[in-house]
Amino acid sequence: MRELALRRQGWRAGLASCAAIGAAVALSGCLETAAELAPKSEGRTQIARRDGVSLADASVAFVSVEGPPAAISARFSQRLLQEAAAREIAVVDAKNAKYLVRGYLSAYVTADGAAVEYVWDVFNKEKQRAQRVNDVIDVKGEGADPWTIASETALASVAAKSADDLAAFLSNTPEAIALAKTPGELLGASVKPLSYAPLQ
Repeated sequence: MRELALRRQGWRAGLASCAAIGAAVALSGCLETAAELAPKSEGRTQIARRDGVSLADASVAFVSVEGPPAAISARFSQRLLQEAAAREIAVVDAKNAKYLVRGYLSAYVTADGAAVEYVWDVFNKEKQRAQRVNDVIDVKGEGADPWTIASETALASVAAKSADDLAAFLSNTPEAIALAKTPGELLGASVKPLSYAPLQ
């Protein structure tokens, strides 16, 4: 009887170990899945804005801005809309947009203050990612909370840089239309500057 009881205890211990290992494996799978969903830090993509094109048909909708506290996110979103308008980015509702934009902001304390990193994922109408733009902006200051160190001025810089990067990408899309040249530009392109014969 005692031997049978010992065997039963061994089986229970073995089952408990298997259950713990199974839970750990399942948990690690969940963590890997969550990590895959989170924006990964990638090398900054340099895109040059194409001159002489209209962005009117390359319309976008800002679907979400995740990361900062709600109050900061709301103020940042308003500033981003202003910066987008200043760069002639057509912001429309998601139903009519050619591109959907999801944003992620993160802030962390550095030796000299804080750093604010932004990542913008741009999706086409088929919800396939067309581009990722990202960068990091350093902010001087002191404190334990990086969002407190990141002042309104710093967030305005992030919004302006974000709009620059998005406008550069949109200017290289198929929807970006070349602007018609003005009569003065056409004349300037076809007429050579006058030259004079040297005086004798």
